[in-house]
Amino acid sequence: MSSLSVSTRWTFRLHRWALIVWGALVVAIGGLLLWAAGPLAAQADRVWRRLEACPDLDMCGTVDMGPYATTYLLLTYAMTLLPFVVAAWAGATLTARELESGTALTAWTQGVSPVRWLAVRMAMPAVVLAVGASLLVVVHRSAWGAAEDPGHRPPWWQPFTFHANGPTTVAACLAALAVGALTGILVSRTLPALGITVGATALLFAAAHWLMPYLWPSVTEVSRFQDGYRGLYTGVEISHGMTTRSGTRVPTPECDARSMDVCRRIYEQHDGTGFYTTFHPASHFWPLQLTTTALLLLVTALLTAASFVVLRRRTG
Repeated sequence: MSSLSVSTRWTFRLHRWALIVWGALVVAIGGLLLWAAGPLAAQADRVWRRLEACPDLDMCGTVDMGPYATTYLLLTYAMTLLPFVVAAWAGATLTARELESGTALTAWTQGVSPVRWLAVRMAMPAVVLAVGASLLVVVHRSAWGAAEDPGHRPPWWQPFTFHANGPTTVAACLAALAVGALTGILVSRTLPALGITVGATALLFAAAHWLMPYLWPSVTEVSRFQDGYRGLYTGVEISHGMTTRSGTRVPTPECDARSMDVCRRIYEQHDGTGFYTTFHPASHFWPLQLTTTALLLLVTALLTAASFVVLRRRTG
């Protein structure tokens, strides 16, 4: 039997409980999302149609839209936490535990090179994570679009929904795996590696989300004062404010008056001519998803390469 087969079998046995837990998470979250996309969404739609047909809302009394919205929201939060679950596992057990206990050194003396040892430990979980997270993203998109009334679900640009609806969640799980592998090699102690990996994953995910609006050209809508901010609260907002006669864009002056005419006079005193909003509309969903995913995968590749370089230097 080849050393690669032995290493693969040993890795599977070592992390079989992690595989079982991941499979259970995928089945549980996926099953509940299918429930939300089917019976719960249908129940909410029936109630909504009945409410629309009611001639007098006051006579219809309190309307219970069912648990669709709450269930969907909780499952969306659960999907957002998946990269951090991966980070906790990867930081604690992917490389750190074997290096701390000396199991890795034993494997290296029995015909398994350090490079092959690390490759197997990263490749197998990467495939499992990518497949499971991708399935959840597909089912989540189905649950998000299941209800007929858009008011039942968060807007597409809401951060939790945005990431759960696209491949950025998959890329974040793979990035967490790479962070855990590198941290384990550098630290070689289970508990410190766990904490560092979770913290580094949080920083990486937050940085990717912050950079996301700037990875694709945005749209700017200009409107008159009486028309309000065009495009505001319809997409991923970058900035909004007031345009001036010279063409510059400045923050809108404070105005507490209830009359727009009073506010307009104040704005005009500051050389204002109208409002502007710079944002990403719904048509930018996939460009934003793909560019952010590409960024996370690039970081993942760099972290993976760094893991092999560090391991090679430490093992000679």
